[in-house]
Formats: sequence, C-alpha cells, structure tokens
Amino acid sequence: MAKLVSKVYGDALFSLALEENQVDELWKEAAMMQEALDSNPEFMAILCHPEMTMEKKLALLQDVFQKELSQNMMGLLNVLVKKGRIGEILSVLDYFIEKVMAYKKIGQVKVRTPMPLSDEQREKIENKLLEVSEYETLSVDYQVDESLLGGIVIRIGNRVLDNSIRSKLDAMTRDLSKVKLSS
Repeated sequence: MAKLVSKVYGDALFSLALEENQVDELWKEAAMMQEALDSNPEFMAILCHPEMTMEKKLALLQDVFQKELSQNMMGLLNVLVKKGRIGEILSVLDYFIEKVMAYKKIGQVKVRTPMPLSDEQREKIENKLLEVSEYETLSVDYQVDESLLGGIVIRIGNRVLDNSIRSKLDAMTRDLSKVKLSS
C-alpha cells in the first residue's frame, strides 16, 4: 500500500512540476525536506501521533516549512495531512526524487571498494558507467567496505555488478560444497 501511495502522490507532484516548469525547484525542495525529516525523526513522530489533530498538524507544518517551501510543496503536505497520509511523506519524496532523476537522466550509483579510490580511478569508473548506461550524469556514492578483501561492487539502479574477491570466494565455496568425492 505504501508503494501505491508514494506513486500516486509522487506522480501527481511530478506532473505538477512539469506542467508549471518547476522541476528543479521542487526537486531541491523535496531533497531539503527529505534531509530535514530524516535528521529529525522526533518531528515525524509528532506529526504521526494519533492525538495530533489535523488542524494541529497543518499548523505545525505551516510554522516549520512555510518560509522554506513553495506553495505547490505546501499543497502536497496539506493534501497528505487531510488524506491521513502524512506518515508516507518520506516515501513520496523518495519516489518523486527518483522520478526527477530518471527524467533528467541522472544515475544513482553506489560503489563499494575495500580501500579508498584515487580521483583518477573514480573518473575512470564514472566514464565507463556513462559509456555503458543511458545516463547523462551520475550521482555516485563511494563507500569503503573492508570485508570485500579486493575488487569492486557497483550498484546502478536495480543492477549490481559484483566483481569482489569475497563474492568469488563465496561462489567457489558453493561450487566446492557440491563436489562429492567417491571412494
């Protein structure tokens, strides 16, 4: 159900952004709001508390976000409160941001390596990913994961390229466990 809610409201916000030529503005607002809500889980707990009336929720959102957000984004918050869906705001924002990034052909990539990469290595990886994907630009999150032992794991969208020594060792272990020695 949460996916359906995020899709319905995220698509509506995206359509509005396109219609009013506000894709960049609403994208920035969504990212800012997402960061603010992620870093303040207490605020979300207050918004979702069963004793908070609709009027109190609307007033609280007005006080906190009125000066920071456009009328369109405030309208989304108001609709979510009135429909009893304010608890889904983070998933709606996630969906909207993903939709905008797809529209702008920006790929979200996570790269895990056992040690930090040099700028030259990062540039090579990014150039190769741009060559083999439909994306025009990339948003890359580099992470050091010492458990990999060596190699690299790249996640781009819903695809994973796992060329790590750890995954190769795991595959060898699985293959060896299938071997039966006859006496």
